[in-house]
Amino acid sequence: MPNDRNNKPELPRNPELNPPCGPVKGQYRKGVSSYKGIPYALPPVRERRFKAPEPMPPWEDLRDCLKPGNTAMQMGGILVDTPGTYQMEDKSEDCLFLNVWTPVNTPDERYPVYVFIHGGAFATGSSTEMMYDGTRMAQEGVVVVTINYRLGALGFLATHGLYEEAGTTGNYGLLDQIQALRWVQENIEAFGGDPKQVTLGGESAGAFSVTGLMLSPLAKGLFHQAIVESGSILSIACFAPHNRGDLEKSMANGQLLCETFGVKDTFEDLYNLRRIPEDALAAASIVKSDQSTAPTAFGFWPVYDGVVLPKDPVKALAQGEVNPVKLLIGYNTNESSLFIKGHTNPGIYKLLCIEIFGSEKARLVMEHFPVDDDHTPLERMLEIYTHSAFVIGMVMIAKKYACLGEDVFFYNFDYDPAILKIVGLNTAHAMELPFVFGNGIGHHRATKFSNLSWVMQNSWANFIKTGNPNFKVEYKGQVPWPKFDPEKKNIMVFDTHLSNKILPYQEDLAFLEEIMFGTEESV
Repeated sequence: MPNDRNNKPELPRNPELNPPCGPVKGQYRKGVSSYKGIPYALPPVRERRFKAPEPMPPWEDLRDCLKPGNTAMQMGGILVDTPGTYQMEDKSEDCLFLNVWTPVNTPDERYPVYVFIHGGAFATGSSTEMMYDGTRMAQEGVVVVTINYRLGALGFLATHGLYEEAGTTGNYGLLDQIQALRWVQENIEAFGGDPKQVTLGGESAGAFSVTGLMLSPLAKGLFHQAIVESGSILSIACFAPHNRGDLEKSMANGQLLCETFGVKDTFEDLYNLRRIPEDALAAASIVKSDQSTAPTAFGFWPVYDGVVLPKDPVKALAQGEVNPVKLLIGYNTNESSLFIKGHTNPGIYKLLCIEIFGSEKARLVMEHFPVDDDHTPLERMLEIYTHSAFVIGMVMIAKKYACLGEDVFFYNFDYDPAILKIVGLNTAHAMELPFVFGNGIGHHRATKFSNLSWVMQNSWANFIKTGNPNFKVEYKGQVPWPKFDPEKKNIMVFDTHLSNKILPYQEDLAFLEEIMFGTEESV
């Protein structure tokens, strides 16, 4: 998909814009202007901690937007757990910033908008990681927005006192995302974006977020299409087994945190709750790259609070209480190899099944997926976790949206280079991101890597522009991407050679869906 950026007039090195939020100065390079570190809400600190974000009042002086804003306060790493993930430089509670990349060179140009939400188990990550740089996608004619949002306890702590104060609790990070989408509606035209053509996308926790906002009445009308990579809000029990998104269980977890810091879980003691050091709350929210064993005592994930998420998402989906969008959705073949490492045994396998399915149903699962001469505990854990934590929920959402008449395109990323096999990751969680954003791979179609990345970049861009990822211009190796049929369950496979196939493991997926959700609530 060629673009005409070489025929456009060059902008100054530091272009200036005057959106409603206030004047901003950015940086122009490679045919794209970037504006980084734009605040979309007031700092959520002190008395604004654990509250819905407040819009940032417009500023009058020109604001330099040449570098990113603070990363959300966090410790540890879901992708890699190293000493560097515990340093506090550039991390802060004051983190509600976004970044914009735009191909616009003249005031009257308008392009579709892609708002991307990063992953990291709702506890780590940043919109400014090199992997999410929007330059390449913007070069294909898309305005790209990446956002920070509150993480860990600061973003998802639920307590009785906070619920008494606001009538909701535990979803401050999701409310941040909604506020960022409102900012896009109000400001993106000044950056050359079309507010009527917004695609919301995310990977991992970002995918959980997108699917959550697809079910949230507070996000209705703020986006028109969705891209969901590797995750859905329906699978929250696999990552937060101690509260499973349940309001009462989540508040009980919050009460335990309050007691840890010597704070009463009451409306009257919210003053002290809001003065717990931010780095201490980040430490209580740590996640590790190896999640083979039971999760930590504190797990902070979205809550079915009756407001942001009015009800259990499985029930909301089954009842069709959704925001209508066109949908591109899919998974990586070996999602769970990033989380479950090689040091496992039958006891850890049994514990994983109990954590996800409960003690009574765990026995049925282990009978269906037995450890025997042909299947090790590690192989079974990888299989079950990929199915339950990722694929099942996404298939349920794809089926429902297709049945509601929405266009749905389902994919499987199955590229498995030798280097990943060597380190035991295979086609692991998040491995599609460099291919989609085109960062760290290159964009000249000369190698298997770069060719696959070119196809995926442009498929995503096609969907963002038109609601259909298929190419209008033929290219070598082209394979049409059919719409998802809820009966056939046909999917597009991204590998060195593109192909179509029927969703695999359907009997196993149906068995686990019944175990997890039951026929009464199943979609």
